[in-house]
Amino acid sequence: MADTPSAVSATSNLHDTASASVESASTQTQSQVKSNPRSSTPRGPPLHQIYALPVPIRTFPLPSFYPNNPISLFHVIYAWASQLISPPPPEPAVIHKGVWSPETRSIHIKDPKSIRALWEQGFFGKGNYSRSEPNWFKREQARRGKHEGHVAEDLTAQRREERKMMKWDRARKEQEAIQRTRLLEAWVAPVGPVELLALPNSHCDLVPTFSNGSANRELAENPATGGLENVDETTNGVPLNGASLPLSTTTVKTTTKVVVAEKDETPAPPGMNGHSPRPCTPTEPPKRRKSVRFSPKVESATFQLSDPPSPHRGAQPNGSTVDGNHTVGSAPPSRLTEPGLSEPLLESTNISETRSESNDVQLVDKEHLQLCLEEAFYLVFALGALTVLDPSTGKPFTASDLFTLCRQMSYIPPRQINLQPDDPFLIHYAVYHHFRSLGWVARPGIKFGVDWMLYNRGPVFSHAEFAVMVLPAYTDPWWKSEGRRPPQRSWHWLHTVNRVQTTALKTLVLAYVDIPPPFEENLGAVEILKRYRVREFIVKRWLSNRNRD
Repeated sequence: MADTPSAVSATSNLHDTASASVESASTQTQSQVKSNPRSSTPRGPPLHQIYALPVPIRTFPLPSFYPNNPISLFHVIYAWASQLISPPPPEPAVIHKGVWSPETRSIHIKDPKSIRALWEQGFFGKGNYSRSEPNWFKREQARRGKHEGHVAEDLTAQRREERKMMKWDRARKEQEAIQRTRLLEAWVAPVGPVELLALPNSHCDLVPTFSNGSANRELAENPATGGLENVDETTNGVPLNGASLPLSTTTVKTTTKVVVAEKDETPAPPGMNGHSPRPCTPTEPPKRRKSVRFSPKVESATFQLSDPPSPHRGAQPNGSTVDGNHTVGSAPPSRLTEPGLSEPLLESTNISETRSESNDVQLVDKEHLQLCLEEAFYLVFALGALTVLDPSTGKPFTASDLFTLCRQMSYIPPRQINLQPDDPFLIHYAVYHHFRSLGWVARPGIKFGVDWMLYNRGPVFSHAEFAVMVLPAYTDPWWKSEGRRPPQRSWHWLHTVNRVQTTALKTLVLAYVDIPPPFEENLGAVEILKRYRVREFIVKRWLSNRNRD
């Protein structure tokens, strides 16, 4: 009866210790997460100033007129008179140049000023060495320590690391809460006299005893060899140190391929490696270590090229190499090192020399901006801010020639004749031009399995809000008379695409393009594009617990 409060108090102390350790671990993790603040580097101009223009042209609108404010009328008259007397320069003031690439079916912009202008004024194209923004040169300078500004990819990596640490800390707290709950549920207080009398009264009751009454498992299993702690093991009756022992005190262990010999661990002298030897208590069993020796048959085995791959094939401790010519039992070839230098020191010296050599090499910007067909034709046809050069002749394409080239290259394989009204370029460009004219920033959406992603202002301000899937619609009577139908889409396909967009917190938009009947080949781009109509439908998942209202 007197031991019951002590048992309960011990359990409560155990819980208090666990909770204290949990709190200290969480505090340490939070301090570790907060100990990596973002580097205080000088910030540049704000984003709304860098990306002020939505397209690479400038506009000069008149100020607004308010009927209830007569002064605004004088403001409008003054602005109109100033533009009439000194008209603004024609736009676009700068026409960028690009080169047609038949290998990639895209247009390449190689001028650094044009690259920055097209990205900062409408978010056109992508860098060939970057995910989106062409900043490979800035990243390379930051990697070599020659750039002190912020790099978008570095900030993204830092945010992902912070998010990973936060998720890890949250998962750790959940596991610790589960462990505390299990400890609380596992403890059942004794409620009767039989349970109280069954509680241990001393430490001796907690030590397990064996069949012979000994507390040592090894001595209980091998009573005959229990006193031979200081005697070396022998093989075939001959001791390892050359002395003779009786046959009754020898132990012989043989196997077919692997011979395992247990050898007593000799106590280390005091002060070895800076540590004092651990005292050996009578109740503690002697520590033994095992040494494995392969048979000659296994030692002669070699690795062949047809063997399955192994993660440690390149550096085996027993001398095997990747090509299989080096046997297992032989020693690996030693690397040449300078006298007086160890291998790790020599490797670090070589790494530092390589880094210094790479820093001395002059860095050249090798990245170019890559425009898809729809983006390039929009800049040429709608804005007039781009000129595309033919790589074979060096002459610029006209708008009609580029329109025909884009239509031909949209087919796989490319076509020279027999262009149809429902070719991929016409359908996708109609949707791209439609949303660009409405003020949306349209970007390719292959990452999310759709045709276009719609941004409110641009990818540097916010994530895309809508994901557009382009679908042709043959609603004209001519197509119905010909029996032409759009490609069949299953409900499984629709739910798959919608589920991906919902997981990414985007809204799926189905853009149906009404295909006109066949037209003459000599028509221009303006007459052809006027015949297309775009209809938009938003698709959302209906959930009963979220869409009650």
